[in-house]
Amino acid sequence: MDRLVHHELRAAVSVLAATAVALTTVGLVEGFSAPSEPGRLGLYIGGVLAFLLLWTLVKATGLKWIGAVRDFEKAVRLEGTGPALPTARFLRDKPFSPRLFVLYLLFTVLLSLWEPWAAVLPLWSAVDWLGQAAVAAHWERGHGMLVWRGRVESRPWELSVSRRPPTRTATGAQPV
Repeated sequence: MDRLVHHELRAAVSVLAATAVALTTVGLVEGFSAPSEPGRLGLYIGGVLAFLLLWTLVKATGLKWIGAVRDFEKAVRLEGTGPALPTARFLRDKPFSPRLFVLYLLFTVLLSLWEPWAAVLPLWSAVDWLGQAAVAAHWERGHGMLVWRGRVESRPWELSVSRRPPTRTATGAQPV
């Protein structure tokens, strides 16, 4: 099993790394140069970021077919607390997804050699995954639960939730 927040962050890191390699490849092949119209580039980036922020806020609602919160609330409840789950993988154990990196890298490099601006297309996915991680983390904190994916190996998209483990103090005593 994998925490949903960790899964989303792992995907975003992999895509950001693939984008960096693709940008470097395009720079080496096409040459490193400033965009011809930097004002328009900033306008486009601002528009995309504004759209993704709005999309993330919409996903944080309980809207049917769009909101991720409904999926969290419908998730299967697991007994026990997060770290006690035996098959849990954490972000520190595996901070990177090699398969996703290679997939995005091949797609981006091939497309960007034809059209150089395409090297930044994966940033859309990375920012969306970061937004999904933020929505899941906010819901977890507000409900005192952890959201997991992959409870059933054949259906990794199904979500489950478990209670958040109690916080430890510096002396190891239970919090009051």
